[in-house]
Amino acid sequence: MISAKNNIIVKLRDGHDYAIFNPLSGSFDVMDEHERLSLEKIGSGAAVDPEFSDYLLERGYVYRSAEDEQNAVAKANEAFLKETADSQVQLMLIPTYGCNLACVYCYEHGVVAEHKVITREAVDAFFDYARKNFSDYKIKPYITLFGGEPLVNSPAQRAIIDYIIDRCAEEGYEVAAVTNGYDFPDFVDILKKAHVKEMQFTLDGCRDIHDQRRATANGKGTFDKVIAGMAAAVEAGFPVNLRTVVDLENIEDLVNLAEYLDSKGWLDLPPARFKTQIGRNYELFSCYSKPQYLMSQVQLWAEYAKLSKLYPILAKFHRPDFYAIRHLVDTGELPIASFDTCPACKTEWVFDLNGEIYGCTASCGRQEYLLGTYYPEVRLNQERISRWQSRSVQTIDKCRDCKYDVICGGGCGVVAANKHDCDPLSPDCRPIQELSEIGINYYIDEIRAMTEGPDDVPVPAKQPGQEDGSCCCDSAEKLTGCVVCGSELVYSEQPSKEKCLICGKTFETNVKCKNGHYICDDCHRADILTKVERYLNDTAEEDPIALAKKIFNFPDLKMHGPEYHSIVPAILVAAYQNKNHIHDPAAVKEAIRRGKEIAGGSCGYSGGCGAALGTGIAVSIIEKATPMSAAPRGNALKTSGQALLAISDYGGPRCCKRDAVTSMETFIQNSGYFDGVESYVCKQFGNNKDCLGIKCPYFPSVKKTVKGK
Repeated sequence: MISAKNNIIVKLRDGHDYAIFNPLSGSFDVMDEHERLSLEKIGSGAAVDPEFSDYLLERGYVYRSAEDEQNAVAKANEAFLKETADSQVQLMLIPTYGCNLACVYCYEHGVVAEHKVITREAVDAFFDYARKNFSDYKIKPYITLFGGEPLVNSPAQRAIIDYIIDRCAEEGYEVAAVTNGYDFPDFVDILKKAHVKEMQFTLDGCRDIHDQRRATANGKGTFDKVIAGMAAAVEAGFPVNLRTVVDLENIEDLVNLAEYLDSKGWLDLPPARFKTQIGRNYELFSCYSKPQYLMSQVQLWAEYAKLSKLYPILAKFHRPDFYAIRHLVDTGELPIASFDTCPACKTEWVFDLNGEIYGCTASCGRQEYLLGTYYPEVRLNQERISRWQSRSVQTIDKCRDCKYDVICGGGCGVVAANKHDCDPLSPDCRPIQELSEIGINYYIDEIRAMTEGPDDVPVPAKQPGQEDGSCCCDSAEKLTGCVVCGSELVYSEQPSKEKCLICGKTFETNVKCKNGHYICDDCHRADILTKVERYLNDTAEEDPIALAKKIFNFPDLKMHGPEYHSIVPAILVAAYQNKNHIHDPAAVKEAIRRGKEIAGGSCGYSGGCGAALGTGIAVSIIEKATPMSAAPRGNALKTSGQALLAISDYGGPRCCKRDAVTSMETFIQNSGYFDGVESYVCKQFGNNKDCLGIKCPYFPSVKKTVKGK
């Protein structure tokens, strides 16, 4: 038995425990000192407790042989290549290298920046090249305007951007832009003609700091103009990605910037409408004029973590990734192993105004990285392209034996090539261990909460006036059992007539609690569906699974109940509308109404889970089906049937969240309405005493501890 190469162990600062995670297997655990030493013994060949070693094998922290580990690597690489192949490709179009700003740092120093713009002929050639070379991709690529500054409000540049956007709209491309924001309001009406994926702006702090770093060529400040541009984007409903370039000169001013943005209400917008990123100021091709202000990655994120603890507004402003740690705390699982973090010639291509093709934005305009031309003729350097496309930790000699290979991914290809004679098959090593230590301890509270299993949940103290057997409103039993007393529900084969304790009406039912309490379906789902409806009509989120994650966290949503029969179709209809720029609250209301017609317990008593039937409701509303329709009626029936089959694979007992997500994922996979959706990992399994555990596809990879396994 051997220890896995990719195990990463971090000491937790809040106690004597350790975090262990393996980016290849996707496992994350918390262990104590004794367990850590036992793992070390395995690495040295010593025997340990069989139950403990079996658990380590299951989690991928040890292997029976080197061959087993190699097979695991091959399987993970296959999954990575598939995900890359299925990812949306970004086609960067540079209409000009000219810029209306003179920032103190500029990654295009050395690139000839004439104030000329791309011609219509070159634009037509770009779209022709894109159609011929990217039309077979699973997801249609999107086009990002880059520069220089692509959105300068000169007559010539405005005219060509208008032409580009018209072409994007005609051919169905989503549009993004990387802009300094100075002239952005002048382009809003033009951009509205196409589907805007994202607008990236840059602010380096509040007014005084920003204006020192990002001024016009004549030294005029730009802060107020950029804010006006961002405000115009928010008002237009364009998703905003705010980037801040950070070094020692401005890192502390991030606190002031965060407070300013919060005062405008932008930090309260959903991530689909407003997100942030922090870019480290660093030297690439030319020497920065103030190298004394540059920070290493470790310095940057250590300082940011310290400032965030002192000023909580920073945690609201930006949640650092720390190489997958944020993904872990947000989703309950690690992302898949990354064998290459360089997008060049795979998920990113750059086309400039001169008709030249490059692999990424870091290399554009530099002849040593030229890959070919698309105009006036197509000429490709296939040898160079193939070398970039083959870049992987498996083809970079120095990466093969590195324990951090499948989380570092070899780093930035251009940074690496710039240090090694333009050779992309060289490493740009990242300080993964140090950043993991900072990140795990930055998110320590969330990690502690995640790694507490059901056995760790304290029994709630009895409140004044509570009888024995009752429970407080926040307990797991209240979420899963009787609404009145929290006791277990009893499902009988024969119905009986029962009076609802809330509305007083009498119903025939197969379900009541062991203490005799009965609540009808309408009262069980009362109010929560009103909240769901309001939320769905007020969000721009296009991802059904992301919407489900939000709604499942509503504090008064029960673990199970007939409300899910309405929640599933309402989510699917709302997400479809958002993706297609439709706002029809009546359709969401109708989805909820139809879901209410499906009785609680129908999964067991009628063989028709309401969540699965909810997908058919969604198709019926989207395609306007009636009992007399031809294809739409067939599509609705087929959709429900596919969801029912998928749910049936897991048998029971029922879990309304599992069935809801299974239904939606089946809908997404088969309908063609959505792409690129989030994965779902359950965070509420501790509230479900009937949870299938590891047999459930949504049970988290994160576990409480190695101990006792």
